[in-house]
Amino acid sequence: MNIFFTCKKWLLVLTITSLYFGLIYIFNAHNTALIYSQNNCNSPVIKKGEGCFIYSAKGQKVLIPVYYYIPNQITEHTKILFAMHGEKRNAQDYRNDWKIIYNHFKNEYNNFIVLAPKFEQKWFPKAAGYNFGNMFTKDLNILNSRSQWAFTEIENIFGFVKKSMQLFTSHYYIYGHSAGAQFVHRMLIFMPDAHIQKAVAAEAGSYIIPDENREYPCGLTKLTGEPLSSVDLKKAFTIPMTIILGTKDNKVLPPEHDSYACDVQQGANRLARGEYFYSQVKNIAYQRKEDFNWTVKKVIATHIVANTNPPIEDPMLVSCAALEFFSKLTSVNCN
Repeated sequence: MNIFFTCKKWLLVLTITSLYFGLIYIFNAHNTALIYSQNNCNSPVIKKGEGCFIYSAKGQKVLIPVYYYIPNQITEHTKILFAMHGEKRNAQDYRNDWKIIYNHFKNEYNNFIVLAPKFEQKWFPKAAGYNFGNMFTKDLNILNSRSQWAFTEIENIFGFVKKSMQLFTSHYYIYGHSAGAQFVHRMLIFMPDAHIQKAVAAEAGSYIIPDENREYPCGLTKLTGEPLSSVDLKKAFTIPMTIILGTKDNKVLPPEHDSYACDVQQGANRLARGEYFYSQVKNIAYQRKEDFNWTVKKVIATHIVANTNPPIEDPMLVSCAALEFFSKLTSVNCN
């Protein structure tokens, strides 16, 4: 009899526990859906014009809102351009900036699709989760599988959109501003086999130097935890990338931008840090006798537009980046 009641007791406990966690899952799922709905981003379907779809990462319970602009006319020449947001993760604003650029195009030959994925703190926490591409856990001690990297999601989203829109393009452009610029230049270094045709990294606050004598996240050596995967610098250096630096961005960065010793070593402001990064990587390529297709471009611009919330990037940075991708875009000014 005691055994019978004991079994009933444990069965009741298991039932209540299952209901509890089931309700939590439903509650969280409802809240997530509500948040995306409030941001007009609750559809897995892509339609022409301005919109947002939810990309579900393969093999993971990770949802990535992707704000987009699809031109009315899709041709065999249609390109894909990723716009990577900054620290505030305001992807919709970055999509809007590039939509303005799109309005300057005069012919269909140059048309392109804008994709601005939002890497949310929930799934990609702090700098480790986004700026550094989610290569490691947030303590930078455990190396995530390549399938969990934020870099990989760019490739997956590209494949999804290409298939959905029946595009012919085999490569894409990628632009990153601030934290997004950290993302972009690291992606080239750690995933040079990605389908990137050209990259632009504008106004990063910190850089990784591809040097095996410096410790990650400043360099390629990992002294604690799991080691880095191998890096193919020969291939990385052949992918065209432009580092855009604003000449007005010469104010000393606040302390939160000095998370690692190398940040201070690279310079006191974004302009100095960008100049330091470029001189270092150019020298590394020279020492290795590698082809080097990275360039630096200084423009009369600052990091963000003053008194904007969330912060909006200086439009000049976007204009100059657009000319790096589309040289025939004569109606856009870059200084």
